[in-house]
Amino acid sequence: MDVNARILAKRYARAYMALDGKPFGAALEAQAKGKLEGLAKVLETARPHMRALTHPCVNSGVRLEVLAKVLGPLNSGPAAAFAALLVQQGRFGLLEEIMKDCSRLYDAFCGVVRAEVCSRFPLSEGEVKRISAILAASTGAKIGLRQELAERVLGGFEIKIGDTLIDATARGKLRALRAGLLN
Repeated sequence: MDVNARILAKRYARAYMALDGKPFGAALEAQAKGKLEGLAKVLETARPHMRALTHPCVNSGVRLEVLAKVLGPLNSGPAAAFAALLVQQGRFGLLEEIMKDCSRLYDAFCGVVRAEVCSRFPLSEGEVKRISAILAASTGAKIGLRQELAERVLGGFEIKIGDTLIDATARGKLRALRAGLLN
């Protein structure tokens, strides 16, 4: 995706979420979460029909009819209206990027920092809670922790928070030990 499309996606996301300059509140958080979930449902429902909804040779009226048929009972509410606007303006192909930006805006509004823990085997619920609590204490924010299984991690785990990588793998510990011995 080119730079102009990313800029457009961010603008559409900011307009759809409408959270700029608003103070945090439970009602506004629930409203934003509803918008985000609605947009996710529209994206998942329309994904198999993306080619028909984005093809430049298809008339926007026909694309709107296709969208209405694809969404069916979901064809109401702010997410459906937003999707229709994107179809009319020929920007429906940006929906996935817009969804990512909406998710980032929601997280920033709610004070949530996304983190990812990579391990060879699934971590227990207690381990995930303990890691979340430690990260929350160190960052001072709520942590949204996602677990990923990776074969490259032989023992231990890696945690990614934004651009920061915390390497608590067996390989990382051996690297650190080697560097300490060589110095």
